[in-house]
Amino acid sequence: MTKSAARSTVATLLKLTVVALLLYFLGKKGLFSLSEMTRVLEFPGLLWSALGISSICTLLGIYRWKLLLMGQGIQLSWGRSIQLSFLGNFFNLALPGAVSGDLVKAFYIAQEFPGKRGHAFGSILFDRIVGVSGLVLVSALAMVAGYGPLHESHVFEAVQWFVLFSGLGVLAFFLYLFIMPERSDPALLILHTLQKKVGVFASVVRIYEGVRNYHRHRWLALYSLLISCVIHILAATNCVLFTLALEPGTHALNFPGLYALAPLGLLATALPLAPAGVGTGHAAFSWLYLLLGYKTGANVFNLVVVYQILWSAIGGIIYLRYKAEIPEGALTAEKS
Repeated sequence: MTKSAARSTVATLLKLTVVALLLYFLGKKGLFSLSEMTRVLEFPGLLWSALGISSICTLLGIYRWKLLLMGQGIQLSWGRSIQLSFLGNFFNLALPGAVSGDLVKAFYIAQEFPGKRGHAFGSILFDRIVGVSGLVLVSALAMVAGYGPLHESHVFEAVQWFVLFSGLGVLAFFLYLFIMPERSDPALLILHTLQKKVGVFASVVRIYEGVRNYHRHRWLALYSLLISCVIHILAATNCVLFTLALEPGTHALNFPGLYALAPLGLLATALPLAPAGVGTGHAAFSWLYLLLGYKTGANVFNLVVVYQILWSAIGGIIYLRYKAEIPEGALTAEKS
């Protein structure tokens, strides 16, 4: 076994150990129970509603990426956009973290549109940026809407301030992108300087220039950000529905708190420990829900994972059908 393979094996074992410890801890505390999760089966209408909502979220995500590709001068058909998006969903589940499938999508686009490699990565990176930005803004707006009565806790207050400052950071980023002309962009100037000294920064420069390209497509970028906000509002609505089913006897849910914290729990799934954010997502949802006085956070995330698996299964079928066409470099990059 090579040193690289050995390091990769050790890193994987460490990640799995962390995930196992997190799930064990949650189970010992009574915060994680597959049997309690099945209580949701008593509400078939809720399950179908959640499926409909997740379907809308998936289609909106595909539409957002297609728009961002158009901003890069890449015209991708609806069929191909759907196909690559589902394929990306499959790799998000099959590999650690919630961004793993992005590399495969980028390599596909780079292969099909020669000379557009930087633009392809730029579109996907900006897709992630507006995705996370929408998540932060939804959480921040929910905080503002329910400021005060959310929960009497110093920890929750710290979370509130973190989210609010993050929201201001999102606004500052988009102002910077929209207002700062390319010739005066200090970040681009620094990258060009580094590129002259270290050749590897050439790829970073191309990707950043791909992101900067949306300086010329401000309305498209803002529209994509709005779509992201709608997606995360709908995703948080699913979490609210699951909470209603798993918290029997709860007559007055803390809606502002749930809409503020559910997006933060979803953000934790991007940590590259285990596929679909298993472990980190459970821990994040459990802790955030406890701030609101609920003990069902980990079980709510279980249901989120179930729906992710459903959509990823479609991508798995596409992968098996078109496996021979996947660029070898994409899979090599994923495994490294």
